[in-house]
Amino acid sequence: MSTISEIENVKERVKELERENQALRQQVLLKDAIIHKLQEKITLLEQHVLYLDNKLRRYINENTPSSKKPEWEKRKSPDRILKEKKPLGKPTGSNGGTRETPRVIEDRIIRMYGYEDYLGMPIGFVERIVGDIPATPKMSWVRYLLAQYRDPATGDIITSVDPSCPQEGILGPNIRALIAILREQANMSEGQTNKILNSLYGISLAPATIEAEVSRTSSVLLPFYNHIGTEVDDLPVKHSDETGQSVNGENWCMYCFSTQKHAYFFCEKKKNSSHIKSRLGDDWNKVLECDGHSIYTWWHAKQRCWGHAVRKEKWLIDEMQTEERIMLHDAISGTLEKCITLLDKSPPGASNIWDVLCLKNRLWETLNYKWQDKNCQKVADYMKNGWDNWFTFMFVEGVEPTNNLNERDIRKHAMKRKASGTFRSEEGLNNHCIILSVFETWRKNGEDAYSKLVEQIKIDNSKNKW
Repeated sequence: MSTISEIENVKERVKELERENQALRQQVLLKDAIIHKLQEKITLLEQHVLYLDNKLRRYINENTPSSKKPEWEKRKSPDRILKEKKPLGKPTGSNGGTRETPRVIEDRIIRMYGYEDYLGMPIGFVERIVGDIPATPKMSWVRYLLAQYRDPATGDIITSVDPSCPQEGILGPNIRALIAILREQANMSEGQTNKILNSLYGISLAPATIEAEVSRTSSVLLPFYNHIGTEVDDLPVKHSDETGQSVNGENWCMYCFSTQKHAYFFCEKKKNSSHIKSRLGDDWNKVLECDGHSIYTWWHAKQRCWGHAVRKEKWLIDEMQTEERIMLHDAISGTLEKCITLLDKSPPGASNIWDVLCLKNRLWETLNYKWQDKNCQKVADYMKNGWDNWFTFMFVEGVEPTNNLNERDIRKHAMKRKASGTFRSEEGLNNHCIILSVFETWRKNGEDAYSKLVEQIKIDNSKNKW
């Protein structure tokens, strides 16, 4: 009997263990289901974080200027943390600035004659040099009676011309030049331009009238614009860059070619190498400084912009200082610093070949490091892309290591784009390119845009179509 009871107890124990095992299995399955849901949630959250990070990098990246960075981004920058605050004002012994001493055309002695019976004669004078402009006159209208003649040979009617009388429109050279200055240099809209003209000269112009005068000014400057493009093509060293621009809701591309004495802007519907090929002729004796975009691969002798590379690696080291990022920073920025130091000792030329080979070998070994940080790998790949175009400035006179010259020129258009947002027509954008190119070229050559434009408008008005 005891044996049967023991067997029954064992069976009951086995059943009890099976029930416990089944309960444990259910708990395991339930936990597996919870873990699976949590893993799915983590995956979704990681994707959302990646989406937000990519969206944030559109506004905060290595190309974001300091003025556009948020305060929390500025505070964590090592350059700002370690930078000592400078005292306000000019240092002791400074000349006080770079403004030239004005040429005084009149001396005025100011005395309190009505009180000198009590105060007596002046004990001294306080000198103050004050600048001012003449009171702005109101708009004046002149009636021109232009004599007409009949050509005895052809019978055509010949009309007299005058430098101050436009052959089209109702505005003279001075006001036309002022409208172009307000629209293209002050980046004012038609409405703002009209307000300024109304406040100063008492004239009210419709937006269509203002745009028509800008278009006429563009026609006057078109020969200068074409001449600038020809001169830029002929020069041995030039800079190139491009940026986006909206035209009536469509995305266009604004191109800019720059030299020390020229700025040439033009626009096309798409970013394409054919637009550059149609304006620039490539040969082995011409160097193009650019950002390394694929539209420039056809050009033989290029100089990649070190400013882009340095911004990329500095952005990483400002974000987080790791061993890999510090090593990458030392390789890229250190190589550029050594190149500049070498150029201070000897000019660009074949004498720098050995030093450049050593620097390239050192940089290449660092770039081929097995990076664990994927962001470091991206910067390294960027440097290896177009590898032979980073050290052209070490051999060719007049080539700069950065494309800052063109960046400064194209910023003039970027300011216009921020003010106006979009152009309503292709003609308006073309007019902007022509006027901006001529104005910037005049500025680089020390010419006054206003007086120069007035002169050219008067010359155009004097052209007799006989």
